[in-house]
Amino acid sequence: MRISILVFIGLLAGCASASQEEDTTANITTKEVELVTIYKELIPQVWSGHKALKITAETCAVKGVDILTSLGFKKIVKNGTYVYGNYINNRAAIKCTSVNQQTLSMLLSQAQR
Repeated sequence: MRISILVFIGLLAGCASASQEEDTTANITTKEVELVTIYKELIPQVWSGHKALKITAETCAVKGVDILTSLGFKKIVKNGTYVYGNYINNRAAIKCTSVNQQTLSMLLSQAQR
């Protein structure tokens, strides 16, 4: 009797532990993705300042070119005593003018996005 119970339990345990083989291959799906660039509408900001110098307006403009070049500005244009250049999406301008035998240097900068 003990043997038949052990055989029965063995068969029962064998049937219960028999595992079904699972499919181990992964389902790989590819999806085409569209890249969208989001632009934020920004209002340009403007900075300005001025300084009285003891040099001529022409010398001020030449120094303005040197300053914009040293700061990494590109496409620098000198038109008389007016100098301007671009840095990425920003533009800076330097205007030199004589007032009462003093040179007044005005720096204007417009930052865009």
